[in-house]
Amino acid sequence: MVRLSALGSGSKGNALVLSCGDGSIIVDVGFSRKETCCRLRTLGLNAEEIKAALLTHEHDDHSKGCRVFCDEFDIPLCTSSLTANFLRKKGKLPVRVLEFEPGGEFQIGGFGVEPFAVQHDAVNPVGFVIRREGLKIGIATDLGDINMLAMQRLSDCDALVLESNYDAQMLRDSDRQLYLKRRILGRHGHLDNMAACAALDYLLTPRTQLLLLAHLSSECNSIEIVRPLFERRLAELGRTDIEFGIIEQDHPLGTFELEPELPAPALKAGC
Repeated sequence: MVRLSALGSGSKGNALVLSCGDGSIIVDVGFSRKETCCRLRTLGLNAEEIKAALLTHEHDDHSKGCRVFCDEFDIPLCTSSLTANFLRKKGKLPVRVLEFEPGGEFQIGGFGVEPFAVQHDAVNPVGFVIRREGLKIGIATDLGDINMLAMQRLSDCDALVLESNYDAQMLRDSDRQLYLKRRILGRHGHLDNMAACAALDYLLTPRTQLLLLAHLSSECNSIEIVRPLFERRLAELGRTDIEFGIIEQDHPLGTFELEPELPAPALKAGC
């Protein structure tokens, strides 16, 4: 069994934890060390059981606490080589670093990790496919667009954590400067509600148990818009069996238990 715990998600910090019998790994440490530890305790998690941190990209809402948290608990930060070089120049790398290349695979903390390139305005941003004992968890919290590579990697997951950042009309009507609106709307910005919702047609398969939405904008989105939109689409797809949640910025979101589907027993001869 794998347990997935979301510490929070949004422009002020992102982090989630995957736990198994061998320990835990944390994906992004976008909160301070103090806040990260506080949220872990709220969910009944022990920071000392975390074996590694995975980093999607260098933006502060994903990397803020990485150096201090990793150094305090003596764990490696797993990040792409280009992102590591960027953070190294800024003095933001912890002592222990495991560099990877998107498209490769590695094992850490009892999990198999497959980073893949995504479209976002960062140095070398990635999403993750994380595997354990037949389970597949897909994570993509910053996507300007779901291209074919992202579609292929994120489809057929037992659990999917997907960005649903903004409502297009709210963004256009907002007081944000024009350059920022264009950045968010662009192919290397963020994923809007409608695009994320439409992607479910391809991403969800019979094995999907859990869907979590992440990185909702505090100014240009709302749970009141997102929840009925996705609940309606899940119903249209006949997938009301999927456990569905929205990760908020200010509060951790429970712990979800994932178990691989057991194969059907073989029929005996003569049956």
